[in-house]
Amino acid sequence: MKILVASFQCESNSKAKLHPKKSDFEYFQGEDIFKKLVVKDVFEQNGFEVVPSVYAVALPSATVERDTYEYYAAQILDTVRANPDCSGVYIFFHGSMEVEEIGSGELYLLKKIREIVSPDCLIALSLDAHANITDELSDYANIISGFKTVPHVDQKECQERAANALCYCLKHGIKPYAQTVRVPFLLKNDTLQTAYEPLKSLIEETVALEKSDDIFTANLFLGHCWIDAPNTSASTVVCATSKERAATVAKDLANKLWATRRDYKFLCEAELPEECVKRAIAGKEKRIFITDSGDNTTAGAEGDTLGLLELLVNAQPKKRTCVAGITHQEIVEMFWDQEDGESVRLPIFGGTDATVKAHGEILGWTKEIIGRSLTVSIGTVDAVFTELRSAFIEKGNFDKANVDLLSYEIVVVKLGYLFTELKPYADRELFALSDGASCVELARLGLTKILRPMFPLDEFEFKA
Repeated sequence: MKILVASFQCESNSKAKLHPKKSDFEYFQGEDIFKKLVVKDVFEQNGFEVVPSVYAVALPSATVERDTYEYYAAQILDTVRANPDCSGVYIFFHGSMEVEEIGSGELYLLKKIREIVSPDCLIALSLDAHANITDELSDYANIISGFKTVPHVDQKECQERAANALCYCLKHGIKPYAQTVRVPFLLKNDTLQTAYEPLKSLIEETVALEKSDDIFTANLFLGHCWIDAPNTSASTVVCATSKERAATVAKDLANKLWATRRDYKFLCEAELPEECVKRAIAGKEKRIFITDSGDNTTAGAEGDTLGLLELLVNAQPKKRTCVAGITHQEIVEMFWDQEDGESVRLPIFGGTDATVKAHGEILGWTKEIIGRSLTVSIGTVDAVFTELRSAFIEKGNFDKANVDLLSYEIVVVKLGYLFTELKPYADRELFALSDGASCVELARLGLTKILRPMFPLDEFEFKA
């Protein structure tokens, strides 16, 4: 028996401006996809023939344009057409890919696959915890497995859970059923962290449920608030041996998740940018991080807003300060040939005098070099400009840019919650409630396509 394997991912942001191009997708085909996916051993150890298709994954970006989407979707469908007798299909999606003129990229592709494979073919999916689950998804997929951690550290386990369930069902002639229950709340993504209550206990319950003989996966999907679409919300999905069992458990989890809707809080100080700057300047801690949440490059934003930089430049704190990294290709190109130590006049804030401090490189999501950085000093504030969007999520990003993270007392990064890799360097965290494509204040996002009522935009009662 054959199992076809593929991955196609891009977390979309309706408010972002940069649509991902074909070249923005990290791409592998054939056996090379298993440089990124861990399921091959699971399938082969269970005696299945593995048919690799493609791995195409892009960083969070604006909605995917149709021609870019169809370029990669067509390659997966070609593999399916070449193997219509496959017994199973495994796909690692994100779950929140929004495609121009299509809507949910995941649902569209699953429908096309179902038109080709036999009715007995089982389809298993791995999805991000921030997936926006369409009501129809469980009509086309038999097994759905989601991450159980935010921030995400269990991608491997999530893949293996779906793969093992698929093998078990195929070997024992079981047709599992997936049931979805929409939970009509849409909360600030950065308040939803699974190591803390109330999610901690709920996740533990899903793990316990998966030890039952009749339940293959039990999932909480927390939604992705930066997509303006009808399927944007939290949800629960349970895969079991019967529709009735799956529906009962999914409803119970949905009601429990709904009951926690008022309990999610920021885990650090969350204030407007002006107040964050004041607190950082006055703070006594050795190193204070400010996250520019409205311009969070890991949530699809461009990383090009200058609001926090301007506040700090105007304040000229006595503390050594760094803002990293600001997407500004013009500045990098304009002054790349200047030597470190040379004076320049930046084309921002009506013209700003600065000194070139360092030339460096920027890293992509998988730590490959993707471009150049140029760091300039504007008084006591160092600004790391990048020619392409880059997320400064760990010390290695600063090292590649040739700036010493440990030398700064105030550090601004374009993130939401501070990534685990940076926490050892942060004596204090300030979450700036800034505007932008990844603004966490839902009322400011102007969402018009989401289903209503939706908490917290509306007050209402809900029972699954």
